[in-house]
Amino acid sequence: MDFDGIEGFIEVRGRYPLLVTAVHGFGSDGYRLVVQILRKCLKMCGYLKTFYTYHELKNIVPYHSAVDVYTWEIAYKTAVAEELWAILPTLSKIDRIEGIYMQDYNLNKSYAILTPFWKRVEEVIREGGIKIVIDIHGMKNIKKWPDICISSRGYRTASKELVKMVANYFKEQGFSVAIDHPFSGGAFIAEFGRPPEVEAIAIEIKRSLRFYRSRIPGIIGGAIKMLKKHYLKLQ
Repeated sequence: MDFDGIEGFIEVRGRYPLLVTAVHGFGSDGYRLVVQILRKCLKMCGYLKTFYTYHELKNIVPYHSAVDVYTWEIAYKTAVAEELWAILPTLSKIDRIEGIYMQDYNLNKSYAILTPFWKRVEEVIREGGIKIVIDIHGMKNIKKWPDICISSRGYRTASKELVKMVANYFKEQGFSVAIDHPFSGGAFIAEFGRPPEVEAIAIEIKRSLRFYRSRIPGIIGGAIKMLKKHYLKLQ
C-alpha cells in the first residue's frame, strides 16, 4: 500500500493467508432513490428539459445502488478480528475515475483489471501466499431468495468441500442458504479463484440482515474463522 498517494483502496496486513474484501462496499445507498426519481421523470416526460439531456439521463438509469450496505464494515471487522488480509475500496462502483479509461469503477466486472485495486489483490495473493479469498456482497429483500447465497460459479472458483462447509455453517445458524442462486459470482472471484491453489467465494447477505446494530459481522466472522481453522488443519 502506497502511503504517499491515493490509490482508491485501503489495506490491512494479515497473519493468515486468507483475504477478505467487499468490492461494492463503499458509497451511498441513497443513490438508489435518485435513480428512482429519475426513472419516474423519464417515464412521465420522456426527457427532462433542465440540466441534463435525455441521453445523459439514460446513462444513469441502469444503476440501482452505489453500495452493498454495511458490507465494507463487515469485511473490515472480520479481517481485523481474525488477523486476515483485507483490501477494501474507497470508491463507489458508480464512480468514474480520471486516468482510468473505463465506464465506471465496478470492481466486479472484468474491465476492473485496469484498476490499482485488482493489481494489488493479485500482488497480495502472490506475495502473501493467499489460499482463500472471500468477497462480501449484499442482495435485495426478495422473498423467494435465500438469506445467504454462496457464490462459486458452479464450483469453478472454489472446491465443493469448501463451499458446502460454509453453506452448512449458515444453515446451522438458522439461515436459509443457496449455492450459486440467485448469484453465481462475478468477474472478481472468476479471476482470482484458481483451485486448488487459491479458492474464492462470494458471500451474498440479504438486505434484511444488514441493519444498524445487527450482529451479522460476528456471524460472518464465525464462517471465516471456520475457514481459517480448515486451512490450518491442512498445513
